[in-house]
Amino acid sequence: MNINIIQVIFQIVNFTILLFLLRKYLYRPILKILESRSKKIHDGLEAAEKSIEEREKLEREKRKILLEAEKSAAEILEGARLRAQKFEKTLSEKADEEMQKKLQRADRLVATRQKQMETNLQKRFSQAVVATTESLLKDALDPKQQRAILGKQIQQLKKVSFS
Repeated sequence: MNINIIQVIFQIVNFTILLFLLRKYLYRPILKILESRSKKIHDGLEAAEKSIEEREKLEREKRKILLEAEKSAAEILEGARLRAQKFEKTLSEKADEEMQKKLQRADRLVATRQKQMETNLQKRFSQAVVATTESLLKDALDPKQQRAILGKQIQQLKKVSFS
């Protein structure tokens, strides 16, 4: 076995040159590319995490705003319902008052007309009694006796009729 030292030295020099060239022109650029890709991936992950956090924050704010809006809408609806009930109650009370006033007026009118009718009926009845009594007594009594009996009958009629 014969080892040629020159050839071994030449191969070592060639390998060293090749290693130097590969390191300078291939390994370092590839390493830089890998580092830049790694940095881009890392930055992308950070950006994704930030956007996830931002999205979660926005979702929480959205839920909070929706809850506030629902609460506000419920308050507005409750206020409107209360105002409507109050308005309905006021309207009902006014209608009841108006109806009571009309009923009272009608009662007074009926009472007044009833009194008028009673008075009118009493007058007519008195006139009829007087006329009947006059015609009966005209023939039987003299005028003084007729007046006395007639006055007495009228007094009794006033006491009896519609008391």
